[in-house]
Amino acid sequence: MTGSMHVSYGETLLPTGLDEGQLLFDLQPADTPSVPDVGQELRRALCEPVGSRSLRELVGSGKRVVIIGDDVTRLTPTDQIIPLLLDELNAGGVPDGDITLVIATGTHRPMTPQEIATKYGPQVIERVPVVNHDCLDEENLVSCGTTRRGTDIWVNRIVLEADVRVGVGNIVPHHPTGWSAGAKILLPGVAGQRTTAQMHLLGATEQQLGKLDTPCRGEMEDFARATGLDFIVNTVLNREGRLVRAVAGHFIGAHREGVGWAEKVYGAPFEQKADITLSSTYPVDFDLFQADKGLFSAAVCTKVGGEIVLVSPCYEGVSPTHPEAVELGCLADEELWELARSECGQDPLSIAEVLYFNSLKQPFRVTLTTEGLSRETAVKMGFNHVGPSQLSGYLARRLAAEPNLTVGVVRNSAETLPLYRP
Repeated sequence: MTGSMHVSYGETLLPTGLDEGQLLFDLQPADTPSVPDVGQELRRALCEPVGSRSLRELVGSGKRVVIIGDDVTRLTPTDQIIPLLLDELNAGGVPDGDITLVIATGTHRPMTPQEIATKYGPQVIERVPVVNHDCLDEENLVSCGTTRRGTDIWVNRIVLEADVRVGVGNIVPHHPTGWSAGAKILLPGVAGQRTTAQMHLLGATEQQLGKLDTPCRGEMEDFARATGLDFIVNTVLNREGRLVRAVAGHFIGAHREGVGWAEKVYGAPFEQKADITLSSTYPVDFDLFQADKGLFSAAVCTKVGGEIVLVSPCYEGVSPTHPEAVELGCLADEELWELARSECGQDPLSIAEVLYFNSLKQPFRVTLTTEGLSRETAVKMGFNHVGPSQLSGYLARRLAAEPNLTVGVVRNSAETLPLYRP
């Protein structure tokens, strides 16, 4: 069939008008088999902690424990992990009444009760209190000095005042931190907005996707040392969102072991860079602040001067908590850094995000295929805009005007790590 190649747009498929034979590459995470028994794999990880005593040995009667879990923007199977953690803590002498679950929203909006019930399951919300972190609630933030890079350490009071802190997350490639999870559950997960903004500005200077030693990772791990992160449980999922591996233990040692597994799942080799890269972010489609991860993965496999077409519904627009990014989107780097230095009252996370966008708009043409942002908003921020129904026609016109253009596709692009192997 001619022109039969489709890309995901949320839960639907968009026709591109292209044949698969026209593609220079078609990248996505590897087709990795999942474990046959999720509970058994999670229990194995808890029994074989990396660089740490077991969780039940770390706790004891009278200890107050906080579990920090990620929010609805992440696919971590928290509904299966947290009940096992609660049982493990009970076995170590900590009753449910001494345990609190704090959702590491970072600077995202709070999760709704329905989202919490779905992501964490009824068993969890019946056993322990569940609290959304609020990065703007100054009365519930505590100062712990500064990191060696000068970042102010503001952290959630409930988290800091616990005797034991346990972080739960999922490992995927991530800009600007290199990889998600590990100490990231604390910073930005339960940090103040100022702290989070200062950390993100460290990653605004260069591509960090898939790297281990990044400025942001160093800052997050310094933050974890200062505030205390006693134990983590991290997962690696395949492209269908099913568990491949679980790791547990020290927030650095266990995380690094998990990254080794994640590289095998998410690494996607390619030989030549394309003139146009279609980047489909499904299932990470919440807003542009989340879908932008697909821009950074596409940048790895796109020629300088080429075009990245980001395909994502961006259901909640640019960001429900950072709308200022729209107004800042037309500013040059010099103006943005001046705003960041002057602490002028502008949202610092929006400043950092626009710096990220600028780092891509300079070497590439960036086109948004979305209904979440209007054409006017996209253009105001310096992006081209093509509606979902117009995608195939747009590509046809581009290729008719320049028949020698090469095209590639990155699927699940918010989590795929293209590996250049010329």
